[in-house]
This record gives sequence, C-alpha cells and structure tokens, in this order.
Amino acid sequence: MQGLTEPHARVWGGLAAADGPQDAPDVIVLGVPFEGGAGGAGGASLGPSRVRELSRRLKTTDRHGRDASRLKVLDLGDVETWRFDLARSIEHVGAAYQQVFRDAAAPVLTFGGDHSVTYPIVLGAAQGRTLGLVWFDAHPDVLDGYQGSSISHGSPLRRIIEDGAVAPENVLLVGTRAYDAGEVGFIREHGINEVPAAAFLDDPLQARRDYQRHLDAIAARVGRFYVTLDIDVMDASCVPGTGTPVAGGLGSGELIGLLERLPEPVVGYDVVEFAPAHDVGGMTGHAVLAVTTTILARIAAARG
Repeated sequence: MQGLTEPHARVWGGLAAADGPQDAPDVIVLGVPFEGGAGGAGGASLGPSRVRELSRRLKTTDRHGRDASRLKVLDLGDVETWRFDLARSIEHVGAAYQQVFRDAAAPVLTFGGDHSVTYPIVLGAAQGRTLGLVWFDAHPDVLDGYQGSSISHGSPLRRIIEDGAVAPENVLLVGTRAYDAGEVGFIREHGINEVPAAAFLDDPLQARRDYQRHLDAIAARVGRFYVTLDIDVMDASCVPGTGTPVAGGLGSGELIGLLERLPEPVVGYDVVEFAPAHDVGGMTGHAVLAVTTTILARIAAARG
C-alpha cells in the first residue's frame, strides 16, 4: 500500500491519526484507485485522490448534530492495482483486504474505484463471519458476464453470492432501477431482498418500512454487516460525476436517511464509482463528503 503524500492534519477534516500503535484508530481508510472493471465512462480511478483532496472540507458534525470530531481516522493509503490486468488486481485487492479485516479492530472505509473492487473486499470481510450485505446501487450487479468479463463492475454481487461469501437471503439491494436481461430473474430466483428506487418514489413511507423490515430480518441472522454504496444510487441530477449516471434515483437526503437507519455493527463501508472528471460544479464530490460525514457520525455514535 502506498502512503499519503499530504500531511495527515490536512485531510479528513483534521481527524487523521498518526500511523502508530499509540494512536489506535476508530476508522481505517483505504483507497482502491482502479477502473479496470468499468464498462461505462472511465475516471473512477481518480476517486480516492479527489476525496482526500476534498476531505479538508469534511464536516465532522452530521445533520442531527452528532459529533464525530473525536474520531481518529487512520488512512493507510491506496491498495496497489494494475490498470490493464483486472484479474490480477482483483486477486491482489482480495489478499490485501483479508489481512486488513483480520487485523482491524475498527470499521474499514474504502473509496473506489469502480464497483468490481467490492467483490474481493467483501470476500475479505466475510472471512470467519456470517455477513449481511447492504448494496446501494442503481444496478443490481448480478450479471454472469459483462463485456467479456465475469469479474467486471457488472458482476460483483453475483460472484459474492456464488462464492458463498454472503447468503442471498442476507443481501439487501436498495435503490435499484437499471436492469439488464436476466438480472430480475436472478434476484427473484435467489431470494435476494430488494427495495428498488421506484418504491421510494411511489410510496416513500412504505418503502422505508420495507427497508427496515428487511434489515431487521437480516440482522436476526447475521453477526455483522458490510455496506457498499455505488454513488449512482442517487439520481443523475445529484451525481453527474459517475461513469454510469441513471435517472429516477434517490435524492441525497433520502439516501442519508437510509444510511442513518443501518443496524450495527458494520465492519466496513465502501463508496465507489465517483469519477471526478465528469463532475459538474463539484456536486458529486460534495455528495460523497456528505455520505462520509454520515458514516463517521454513525461510527462515532456506535463507539460512544
């Protein structure tokens, strides 16, 4: 892994901790600057560096006044990847995260990168755990193959399920609305839980109840959760800075509310598919920062 090139105090809203045993972190941050699995417009590999740059302006108090200013954030830098070697990169990310989740005593927050990287990250998080998986995304990502690859950003959830890392009944899809042929059938045949984007538009109160019901049922079966957030779960008008913007999605306030209602404990989060080159007026970057503030406030509340 590569270290940061900037002074720690200038990133993560001043929360960055020194890299030493005397400063046990409350949150571990990693970047995976990889877009070799992306089939849409490129640019997601620049996501981690842009988020770190923006993090100087990170708010450490959330919209409900919950204070995360005492958290210590340890940024371990970026996991090495190879732009033209998807298989090697996925394998290496998996090995790195097996070690991270084996050693970490704090939640792990990852910034991607395209969504292909979530497959090996979840494999690492699931080692020795019965894991629940909450998947915020416009796309269900259960294609068997996409543009000639079985491990692209069109397939990570399918690979996770078929590898047995997470049981399908312990997966919750949220905000989905862009399906390719065969994906709806796969979701139904495998009993994957889903609250699609249309539900939040048609009957928001019922959608929130369904979301909570699914979370409660999964929580009764698992010991830990992992949460992945593809930024395109939000409506394209909110997040132009992604390679696959999709109309008809969640608003930022709705998404933050859903994140606030996640159960604990969560061992890891990732935020993926932020492509800064396509952003307009910094809208997507600031949405990522708002999501990050929400996650940190959740962690602070859980850690007391």
